Amino acid sequence: MSLQIFILGTLSEGDHHPYDIKKLVLKALDNTLTSINDGTLYYNFQVLLKKGWIKKVEVVQSENRPEKTTYGITDVGRKALEEEIYAAFKNISDINSLYSSLLFLDKVDKNKIAYLIEEAIEKLNKKIQIIEQADPELTDIPLERREAVHLIVNHAHHSIKNDMNWLSKLLISVRS
Repeated sequence: MSLQIFILGTLSEGDHHPYDIKKLVLKALDNTLTSINDGTLYYNFQVLLKKGWIKKVEVVQSENRPEKTTYGITDVGRKALEEEIYAAFKNISDINSLYSSLLFLDKVDKNKIAYLIEEAIEKLNKKIQIIEQADPELTDIPLERREAVHLIVNHAHHSIKNDMNWLSKLLISVRS
């Protein structure tokens, strides 16, 4: 999951304090798929601020409490959000890396996303073909390692098929 995409996407819908974002992340992902520590959260806010993608909107200082800064997205940040979502789909490393982007698909061109999903499915299909064309007897692997290699190849095959099925469902959803 890209925390920066989540921050930008959330700020594109309204100004927020970092702690608000943390609560929203945990709620959106049901507190099970990710954990965010305050250091990571505030670091990402600083990175986005330095890039000019977000801006400080308001700093409130109340007695006996640390100052509370509210952030908003800039026009450059809105464009960056789109580009980051497209990049996430273009360079899928694993399905989990798409979670933040999925939450903000309303911010991008669905046709372009559909095209990127089709490309990802095709890349995975080529991986499946390579696996299926491999020597099933693994004759070039020492005998004592063949069972382990069979298990690894089997897991890779099933994982890729599962990802392809999930992406196919996502493609249907994006097109509808």
